[in-house]
Amino acid sequence: MQQLYFRNSFVDMYYDLDLNLGKAVWNGKLVGAEFREVTLMCLEMLDRFELTRWLGDNRNMKPISPEDLQWSLEVFVPKLLCGPLLRMATLPSKYEENRQAVNMLMSKSHDLDNSLELRDFQNEEEAMAWLLQEAPSVSKITP
Repeated sequence: MQQLYFRNSFVDMYYDLDLNLGKAVWNGKLVGAEFREVTLMCLEMLDRFELTRWLGDNRNMKPISPEDLQWSLEVFVPKLLCGPLLRMATLPSKYEENRQAVNMLMSKSHDLDNSLELRDFQNEEEAMAWLLQEAPSVSKITP
């Protein structure tokens, strides 16, 4: 059953222990410390519940600032790859600048560790069907 983990005016975060799934529904523009705090909370939730599946609903997320994108590439992505996550589905933002930034983050993730499966979807039903397929068992090696 889906449980609310955190909510503010920019994001709702959920987890489902039965499905081993985390989910973030983004809304608006987060900048600086607020953006970093919330993205680190996503990692905290993944690690705390050892979630292997993630759904990022970015449809209403506005562009990521260049400074926050750089921080994400240097800090967030490496930490994400050290965690339990095996499969991530995203519902892309309606904002082109956000889609470009997220694509950069996903490309960096793939360059550092190609065992994390990443896919974009146009609707939540397709994303969930893919996430819930049997994921290949991969033993993650932490650097």
